[in-house]
Amino acid sequence: MKILVVGAGLTGCSAARLLSDRGHDVSIIEEQGRIGGLCVTNTSPNGIRYEPYGARTFHTDRDRVRRFVQGFDDFNGYVHRKGIMIDGELFAFPIAKSELSRLPHADRIAAELAARSGEIDPTNFETACVSLFGPTLYGLIVENYSRKMWGVCPTDLTAEWAPRRLELRKDDRDGLFRGEWQGLPRGGYSQFLERMVDGIPVGLNDSAFEVDRYDLVISCARIDRLMGYRFGRLQYRSLEFDYVADESWEEERYGTINLPQHPTFFRKCNFKVLHKQESKHNWIQYQRAVPADESNMPMYPVENDRNQQLFDSYLRAACDTPVLPAGRLGLFKYLDMDDAVESAFLVAALAESYPSLSVPARLEAISEIRASV
Repeated sequence: MKILVVGAGLTGCSAARLLSDRGHDVSIIEEQGRIGGLCVTNTSPNGIRYEPYGARTFHTDRDRVRRFVQGFDDFNGYVHRKGIMIDGELFAFPIAKSELSRLPHADRIAAELAARSGEIDPTNFETACVSLFGPTLYGLIVENYSRKMWGVCPTDLTAEWAPRRLELRKDDRDGLFRGEWQGLPRGGYSQFLERMVDGIPVGLNDSAFEVDRYDLVISCARIDRLMGYRFGRLQYRSLEFDYVADESWEEERYGTINLPQHPTFFRKCNFKVLHKQESKHNWIQYQRAVPADESNMPMYPVENDRNQQLFDSYLRAACDTPVLPAGRLGLFKYLDMDDAVESAFLVAALAESYPSLSVPARLEAISEIRASV
């Protein structure tokens, strides 16, 4: 098959590699002037490798994903630990039960946790979080962070995100991800992805294509843009960044620290820690969330009922074309790094039969991929 992949981010590059290795005639086009999408690694003025679109920690418990990515670079074994600042004190995040006594209003928090029903209230993101943490702990660690991150009231977000990302630790283990293989590519993500697509033609600064020239087009572009925004625009959040060189860092075991009470920023990252670099310098990235627009790349799909209904309309329309939506923007779903690669495996398996499938079969197959990652 002659296959075009639109978008040279992690999903697009992975799908292109897998399909090329299966003997298909694969090429890639990328709107930006470089490979990588959000997975780009630069070097700071003081010599620290960093990701200009935010920290990209790789973790997985999927053997085929681990084996695949290790084919393009060695990984540094960094185990991700996240901190959170509350009233000027640093805690591990997720917070452990043993640390609750250090928090303000500790007695109230303990009483609210004891009064929980044990069931998650799925009405919206806020009700789900309150049912997990009680109102006081939710207010300290989640509410302001979420308002800054998403730019909306947490009651306007769906509940699905809460149990996936938030927990109250019953032990004192401070690693964010449990029992998973972890690390960052030693040469950085740009080199990693360039190696991944070695030998595959890549057209940069290019987003135009003629469907009829290919047996299949796999599009990792925005699905609403792909369909001409005919139903309206899906909502995304983006990030803007400030950098500080050689600023003191609270605790070297944490690569990132959440800042729920900061007036501007919601998180900061120390890339010397993430890349395990030996240096007398560091490079601290402060992050603030902004609406995605023409000058800010869409990064985080806003999960609410309005956007889900809009996406469903776009997916049904896209399935009536010979274009297979994929990736974070095509599936309108936040994907961890390993999810992006796993979705590429699933898309590559679907690609060979996709042109012959009926529209309902296409819709079902893409929906299953989206639900599984």
